[in-house]
Amino acid sequence: MTQSYRLPTGGRIDRAAPVRFTFDGAELTGFAGDTVASALVANGVRLVGRSFKYHRPRGLLAAGPEEPNALVELDRGGGRYEPNARATMVALTPGLDVRSQNAWPRLHLDLGAATSIATPMLPAGFYYKTFLGPKGAWERLYEPAIRRMAGLGRPPRLPDPDRYAARYAHCDVLVVGAGPAGLAAALAAADRGARVILCDEQAEPGGALLAMPGETIDGRPAWDWLAQALSDLRGYGERVRLLPRTPAFGYFAQNLVGLAEHLPPGSPARERLWRVRAGRVVLATGAIERPLLFTGNDRPGVMLAHAARRSASQWAAL
Repeated sequence: MTQSYRLPTGGRIDRAAPVRFTFDGAELTGFAGDTVASALVANGVRLVGRSFKYHRPRGLLAAGPEEPNALVELDRGGGRYEPNARATMVALTPGLDVRSQNAWPRLHLDLGAATSIATPMLPAGFYYKTFLGPKGAWERLYEPAIRRMAGLGRPPRLPDPDRYAARYAHCDVLVVGAGPAGLAAALAAADRGARVILCDEQAEPGGALLAMPGETIDGRPAWDWLAQALSDLRGYGERVRLLPRTPAFGYFAQNLVGLAEHLPPGSPARERLWRVRAGRVVLATGAIERPLLFTGNDRPGVMLAHAARRSASQWAAL
């Protein structure tokens, strides 16, 4: 399949570095800088999953960690298997094998969708009163069948060959989120002599700026302002640490924050756990768009406005 939905110009992808991957066995191509989700969009893939209960068709809705539909299995070979990964948060890498979940025998022909015929007889909570008998049928029949239809990925079957690292760190200011507000906070703190750690869940800092090539900040194009801000932060040397692909997952007593750094392939470890003790913590985590409810709002092809804008501006995918 060609990248029929890729814009001829624009985006923050590297068109000189094509990346081959597979989705449910079909060979596809993206570019360095893509996520799995943006590469699927560029290749015209609209159906990415099935709903949990009635196995209705689902497409990409968001472009970040709030994505509810594109939960996929990742297989990097050699036992490096991960279920339930959000395609919007996975950087595209060469040879990545991506598979859909919650569909049998395949995504486009899911026999589980037949349950929609019995929708009037399957209200919420029906499981707990319906499957009580005959004796022993729950363990041998009902539970195995329900689990096979559930929208959870398969567990790994091979030992995980990777290593996982952990590290403690101290700083004067920890900034969570590298959008315009987080970058400005990190610059202000570093300019006053503080030791700064700036983390962001995305592979590239910038946040909402990455989807705003035509906007201006302080009279300059947003992408030029972003490039200058990152250059200035790197100019402070070891006093400022930038951690992309590192979401903060816990804020504990006395400004102890847990970070999970996802390291690129080829690194000595697959992930690194950071325990950061900060003098001050700045939460610049931005916002997510609230979806509206309307007939057909859950069908493939319906996306949040910000997700569509990011797809076209950041990844040049329509």
